[in-house]
Amino acid sequence: MRNKIILAVLLGLTLWVPYLAKADDEASALEKFNRNVQAADPARARAAFERSNTNLPTKEEMDRMVKGMVDAAVDVMDQAGQFEKRFPQSTQRVQVHDSLVNTLEMVFGSMGFPVPKNRASDVEICVRDLLKKDPDQSRLYLVLVRVAEASPIAKAHDLYVDLINDSRSELAQQMAREGLVKLERVGKLLDINFTALDGRKVNLADLRGKVVLVDFWATTCVPCVREFPSLKQLYEKYHTNGLEIVGISLDTDKTALTRFLETEKISWPQYYDPAGATNRFATQYGVTGIPVMWLVDKHGVLRQLDARDDQEAKVEALLKE
Repeated sequence: MRNKIILAVLLGLTLWVPYLAKADDEASALEKFNRNVQAADPARARAAFERSNTNLPTKEEMDRMVKGMVDAAVDVMDQAGQFEKRFPQSTQRVQVHDSLVNTLEMVFGSMGFPVPKNRASDVEICVRDLLKKDPDQSRLYLVLVRVAEASPIAKAHDLYVDLINDSRSELAQQMAREGLVKLERVGKLLDINFTALDGRKVNLADLRGKVVLVDFWATTCVPCVREFPSLKQLYEKYHTNGLEIVGISLDTDKTALTRFLETEKISWPQYYDPAGATNRFATQYGVTGIPVMWLVDKHGVLRQLDARDDQEAKVEALLKE
């Protein structure tokens, strides 16, 4: 009798072990998932930085923070898909789904952080699947705008057209229309002609044979200001090889702009108009958010809309043409 009881207990334990292991696996997967959700949260990332720093983050520090949040958001996407496949009966699936939607909307939608180019198609597939389940998740359409920005021109064109026709977000439709207009300018001559703040005459037509970086910015834009140390290094390194930089300031305060240029010893010409963000070039070219940097080749043709990304490599490539 005693042996039968022991055998029954052992048999019961054998039957329960897989269920206990599966529960542990699910708890572990959920814990890892939630850690990445927290790592992707901009408010948490900023708070963590401020706990150990008293100064504003430098461009390099900000880039690292953004990369960390973007990488964590992509991990959230991957882990959510794995969780659904591994634990289809889990009571936590709704929480995982909601955290995934909120993370993608916040990181790529509201914050507008760039979708990694090598994961753009994966993010698109994920977002379209989420929209099939709930087409009214309007902020997810903004994520598709970021996917378009990370995609090759032909793919981006098709995505923008889809968003204009099918998006349930007016903001996403507007951004898609603006993106489409910008895309259609690539490969065409860029017409910029003005008298700079210091009196210099600037005309891209006179800069043929040079590679020109056009920088839309403002002193009131913190990310724009963070770009200047690397911009100055770029200018110093490649100016003698044929690189020019042209600034299009969206400032309204001329005194503040002049003081900044003098303090930072910025030597390239700057366009100024008290109209600020509605100045003629910002309006003409649909620039509604800054910083924006474009690259113009030696023939005066607009070649790059994202000159902030892989900046030095893109400049070198155009200089070699």
